[in-house]
Amino acid sequence: MSNLEKFFNPKAVAIIGASGNPSSIGGRPIKYLQQHGYKGEIYPVNPKYDEIAGLNCYKTVLDLPDGVDVALVAVNYRLVIQAVKDCAQKGIKYAFIFSSGFAESGEEGKKMQDEMVRVAKEAGIRLLGPNCQGMVNLVDDVACSFSASLEISPYLKGSVGFVTQSGALGYSIFNLAQESGVGFSYVVSTGNEVDLDTSDFLEYMIDNENTNMVITYTEDIKDGKRFKEVADKALRLGKPIVTIKVGASEVGQKAAASHTASLTGSDTPYQTMFNQKGVIRVDEIQDAINFAIMMERIKGIPDDINLGVITTSGGAGILLADKAEEYKLNLPELDGKTRELVEKEIPDYGSALNPVDVTAQVINEPDNFKNVLQIMDDHPGIDGIVIVISMIYGEAGAVMARCIVEMTEKTDTPIVVAWPAGDRLMKDNLDILINGRVPLYRSPEQAIKALGTAMKYGHFRKNFLDYKPIPEVKADPGVREALTARDRFSEHDAKDVLDRFGLPITRETVVNSVKDAVSFADEIGYPVVLKIDSPDILHKTDVGALKLNLKDAAAVEEAYNEIMANVKKHKPDADLNGIMVQEMVIGGKEMIVGIDQSRFGPMVMVGMGGIFVEVLKDVAYRIAPFTREEATQMLKELNSYQILTGVRGEKPSDIEALIDMLVRMGQFAHEFQDQVKELDINPVLVLPEGKGVKIADALIAK
Repeated sequence: MSNLEKFFNPKAVAIIGASGNPSSIGGRPIKYLQQHGYKGEIYPVNPKYDEIAGLNCYKTVLDLPDGVDVALVAVNYRLVIQAVKDCAQKGIKYAFIFSSGFAESGEEGKKMQDEMVRVAKEAGIRLLGPNCQGMVNLVDDVACSFSASLEISPYLKGSVGFVTQSGALGYSIFNLAQESGVGFSYVVSTGNEVDLDTSDFLEYMIDNENTNMVITYTEDIKDGKRFKEVADKALRLGKPIVTIKVGASEVGQKAAASHTASLTGSDTPYQTMFNQKGVIRVDEIQDAINFAIMMERIKGIPDDINLGVITTSGGAGILLADKAEEYKLNLPELDGKTRELVEKEIPDYGSALNPVDVTAQVINEPDNFKNVLQIMDDHPGIDGIVIVISMIYGEAGAVMARCIVEMTEKTDTPIVVAWPAGDRLMKDNLDILINGRVPLYRSPEQAIKALGTAMKYGHFRKNFLDYKPIPEVKADPGVREALTARDRFSEHDAKDVLDRFGLPITRETVVNSVKDAVSFADEIGYPVVLKIDSPDILHKTDVGALKLNLKDAAAVEEAYNEIMANVKKHKPDADLNGIMVQEMVIGGKEMIVGIDQSRFGPMVMVGMGGIFVEVLKDVAYRIAPFTREEATQMLKELNSYQILTGVRGEKPSDIEALIDMLVRMGQFAHEFQDQVKELDINPVLVLPEGKGVKIADALIAK
């Protein structure tokens, strides 16, 4: 963990390249520090001025008093390296590099950036940026930024942290969120992230008592494993990370021979990690803001997904019922006793199911709405409530708004309101909710999406905290020896490694004569499979080097000779180990399991196998290692999962054995990530329930 206390709360700030023009990049930080009440010392640095904004202006950094914690560097990019050297000589520990023109601009800029980093590292200076717009600590009124979003005063303080890799867009999002009523604790624009990065600031904010959630605008994550650790910490602490993730990054060089690599798109590792660690990914900026609005106003995150809906419009109830199904939320029908209580409060033409339609009759009997809200809040099977108010204006609308405020003050059940109406007619009533700190949205879709996101996060977190630990594995030393001994692996070589790790391979051996092939086939029983074993021939069917369902010795002899002839014809220079004789496993479902590397660590993939895997792409992923519960969920994500459970009278497959294998694969991937770049197992044959699984084919790439 980085100690960033002085970064966020410096006792003295120097502005290198300070300007007397309060609208310039060098002038705005001085203006904003003063405007927003910074309590520390402000030291402008520029040889052209004696005084700026009532402050003594220093000719050089070396003339500054001691005790400066942060330097804001707003000079031409060619002068930045010297500025950093001066900061080093003066003992300044943090430099925010506003200047652009570094790696983002080409090779020359990259060289200058590398030199800047070298100088800073040798001096023990931590860098923010370059090409960034600085930091704002709203908790302590430290506005070290030149963003025009700070023109608004006072800014709204709150419990939302924000880390953005885009300065201009990031601070625009900050401004929009502030206008929407979201209060922030800390905002950081990270720029090129040559030193301090998103994970550093995420961890600081998550550990900080002033922050209950963090939004990130992310283009790339450089240290994926660190980010994953921070996301894990955030999930355990119950502080959601909401990410606006854009762009794509390369997973790594893809081996043409591996199915696994070709199925792993550039965005897959990000989405896998987000899903696995409860990071909430949003497609739209407004979704992040809407979630923040709710998080700042509710008392806690529900840990289940049972939604209650109250509307003054039957149409709104239908809309929300559809959305609840789309967002995978439960909309439980109310029990008989609860329905009776509700029916006493609503007209006969209303609905006492769920959604509850109190109808527009609340215009005449607004107190009945209060009673219905209390009934729903008392229901133990409701974890959150969405209220949709239609054109209920005037005093009737005000009564409803006040009832909602009163209820939110006394209950822990999250209540959000959708009031799709304009300010000219409803402003006074809307203000009651806003001033009462009730999460308010202008559309039912926004309301249910915000609350539903929180409910699913809470439900995921509850299950996550209940996961059993991943069992420890003491790897056979022979596994690492076998991996080290070879640069290239045939199928049998790969399966030998997996067998040593305790993974279930088929009974097989490699032979170099027809006599030995027949002898082993007789030993294990027919039918058998024959295939060439060579690190140079990975796709055996392409060269006629695979023969299935051989039922007797004569068939084995014929297949042996035919395979050798085909290989001699099509791959005469191939390095051959011999011909593999393998048991023919009958009656199993074909699955594919693979390992690929990502910036977050090795990923394990599972899906339906066979020849159509790359066409159907029905696969699921987890970053290794992972728990048994995660492996179970991984399988349930497959569209083809029901095939394993048994359809049309078929017996269920041995799902438990497949789960065991996936967990073991995760342990293998984690343990040997330095030696195994990719692993492709296709097929894994999942036998009927109680019969286990068998690895029928495997490929390892280092």
